[in-house]
Amino acid sequence: MQHHTVRFTSLGRSGLIAGLTALLFAFSGCATYESQTQGRVQATKAGSLSSAVAQADQQAKSAKGSKDELIFKLEQGTTLRTAALADPSVVPDIRPPQPAPKKGEPAPEPLPEPTPVEVRSFYLSRSVQAFDEAEEKVNMWEEQAKVKVGSEVGALVSNQASLPYRGRAYDKVMMNTYKALNYLALGEKDKARVELNRSLQRQRDAVAANEKRIAAAQTEAELARKGELKDEKGKSASYDSDKAMNDSRTGPALQAALNESLAPMKPYGDYVNPFSVFLDGLFFTVLGEGGSDFERGRKSFERVAGMVPENAYLKADLDAAASAAEGKAPENVTYVIFETGSAPSRTQIRVDIPTFIVTSNLAYVGAAFPKLVFDGNYHGALGITAGGQNFNTATVASMDSVIANDFKNEWPTIVTKTLITTATKAIIQAAIQKELNDRGGWAGMIGAVVLTAANAATNIADTRTWQSLPKEFQYARIPTPENRELTLAVGTEQKTVVLEPGSINVVYVKSASTTSPLYVSTFVLK
Repeated sequence: MQHHTVRFTSLGRSGLIAGLTALLFAFSGCATYESQTQGRVQATKAGSLSSAVAQADQQAKSAKGSKDELIFKLEQGTTLRTAALADPSVVPDIRPPQPAPKKGEPAPEPLPEPTPVEVRSFYLSRSVQAFDEAEEKVNMWEEQAKVKVGSEVGALVSNQASLPYRGRAYDKVMMNTYKALNYLALGEKDKARVELNRSLQRQRDAVAANEKRIAAAQTEAELARKGELKDEKGKSASYDSDKAMNDSRTGPALQAALNESLAPMKPYGDYVNPFSVFLDGLFFTVLGEGGSDFERGRKSFERVAGMVPENAYLKADLDAAASAAEGKAPENVTYVIFETGSAPSRTQIRVDIPTFIVTSNLAYVGAAFPKLVFDGNYHGALGITAGGQNFNTATVASMDSVIANDFKNEWPTIVTKTLITTATKAIIQAAIQKELNDRGGWAGMIGAVVLTAANAATNIADTRTWQSLPKEFQYARIPTPENRELTLAVGTEQKTVVLEPGSINVVYVKSASTTSPLYVSTFVLK
């Protein structure tokens, strides 16, 4: 059995009480991402879009420069994008506030009410800006990762939830995919092409990034096993995470949590987002400028058709892509893209992990691990009536599956880091407590209370996740009706859409839950 020593400078009783009280207050502000974002999520699902936009803007502003800046920028980008789809009457007024008139002067004339096109462009542009700022953070973290790969300073004591959020693979892919959609809606096709290229590259880069992440976790596990992994105060304790994972209580509990998180997963492949691949196929089939573009469009449709063989629309698109390569561009087609529901959230569960493998002072301690929670409050399909015919959207990408696949790849690193962090911190705290007890008097009693509270406050899982993504992306490919009118129906709600003149039209529809309204916008792709 190994002996663990923690050293202290000499403290009087008053100094000890003051120090431990300060420690307790330092940890009292910890909160999960779920609790921080609950208001905005509920507002979005209830259809209170003005409130959701205001909260997203405030959260992004408050998080600037913090460890959570990136995740709140992503949430802001999608919320502003939703505002661009909505009726202008349900989103915050884009006009600047009028200055109060000076004493004795008449009130200024109100600014003219913006047109729906102006409101839509305003929110699309703001969404692009939010995603641009998110991408700056992503690029910064990626550049730093090239220079420094290894354990995080302070990670042992503070846990993963207190580290900067650097973005998961699917975050980065969707960030550029949404930017491409925003630019297409704004009519800036060249910029959309750039974003699609970036989205494709991010899917390719993710595999190598995951390999590096796993290697870093393995290095950290080896250092912890040797007792060489230190916290920010230079304290350490040896811990074998492999033995912990093989424990008869811990191993099955961790496997059960993983199984629940992977329940809906479909075999798309590592870090592949079928919707991003679909959009790539659509862009290069319809807007291709040469043989290589058309071939790229065909290959993208071929890839996504292989991943989602049950979607009959993809077969028609694959045929159209082959025809485009032969100089026969598709015409008089309307795409209805439907975002439905909400992406999974992350909650935390307690799993008892063994510490008796290194110390007799503790047997098991509770560790917090993340688990995916899937949202069943969504519309399963969007009905479309066009030219006397009825259609339904079909799933092209389950974000539940995309996120679950990413979670599966991240899980070994999460488990290793959480085991090491929680156990090492508990062992160090047990040594601290023993030394306080040896002093006698109030030190042991106060130390027990404060150290227990500090441990509970910081032993939280990283539940940060991009919640404003949808549960599914669906679409329908239909002949554009002669009267250029579509009727969209879901639940008890119906909307009539009049298409602008164009050869290829896109109708974009979003519904965050069965209680939120349909947000609908259109643009001409070609």
